[in-house]
Amino acid sequence: MESIGHSVVDAHAHTVPLALLEEVARRSDLDGVSARKLERGWAIEFPGAGPTVVAPFLSKSELREEYRTRTGIDGQLLSPWDGVLPAPGMSAADARSWAHRVNEAVLAEAGGAGPGTLAVVALDDPEQAAKDLESAVVHDGMAGLVFSTNPVHCHDLADRRLDPLWAAVEGLGVPVLVHPPSIGPAAQGLPDSAEFANAYCRLVDTTFGFARLILSGALDRFPGLRLITVHGGGFLPYQGGRLDGAHRSERLSSYPIDRDRPSDYLCDLYFDTVTMTPDAIRYLVDTVGSEQVLLGTDFPFPLGDPQPVERVREAGLAADVTTAVLGGNLDRLLTRNARA
Repeated sequence: MESIGHSVVDAHAHTVPLALLEEVARRSDLDGVSARKLERGWAIEFPGAGPTVVAPFLSKSELREEYRTRTGIDGQLLSPWDGVLPAPGMSAADARSWAHRVNEAVLAEAGGAGPGTLAVVALDDPEQAAKDLESAVVHDGMAGLVFSTNPVHCHDLADRRLDPLWAAVEGLGVPVLVHPPSIGPAAQGLPDSAEFANAYCRLVDTTFGFARLILSGALDRFPGLRLITVHGGGFLPYQGGRLDGAHRSERLSSYPIDRDRPSDYLCDLYFDTVTMTPDAIRYLVDTVGSEQVLLGTDFPFPLGDPQPVERVREAGLAADVTTAVLGGNLDRLLTRNARA
């Protein structure tokens, strides 16, 4: 792969291509999925689940162009919104077909512009998912994988059933953007927390997901994984010492890992800048290293920072570090493909 050639690049941007929704609406029961146009946006329904509303800003490419112009972003690594990932109620055949359909639609939406697109895979059979990812990357030119902190058909990110997929990701040398689910209850172990779902509960999902992944030894078995954590990594980078303490002295001490402390693995992960404040971005860089932080926007959701590029520039980082965070790090991440 050649350099993506953009100076300011967003690593965390969502889309649901309008063409995909229109195709589903035209064709009855496509992969078990149905869709209908609403006064504002669309309703899409998966087997075994109620309808999910797709807000209009997720499907309007002109809004994305206006946003990039307004905020000074040259390109975006596009991810299918996790609300359209294959659902647990789908048959294995429908889930694979739907994943391929979503990938094709996002590739067409990007049109070869920007740093690339991230693929989705069906997880009914992780070994087949590994093959599907390889096809999406090698044959279709997709840049990596978007994945849920609560993957369907798996207990969590630490589930050993995922080992064939992690092995494929490592072999391909592509990044995985790991995102908490936007549909359904967040942080299900926290009672009466629904109103805080987007404020804090999604961060809890990310924190628990990656803590379990680290403690499972997955990063020891697959040291070449390039995992991007969104929303600044949840609470993990800012409370890594507490995880270390629990691993040293409490129930978490039963989890064997190769390194001295769980927080020693933070420098192997990548973190976006969706932390909302310059101070948090600066702390993140100081904690995990300047090469591990990527500009992120959470586009097009209004909860994201309205001026993400300015927030990085206000963080008081050295000029070369600012350049790296705004695009150089993602450029390096995407061009270190093992098959390049």
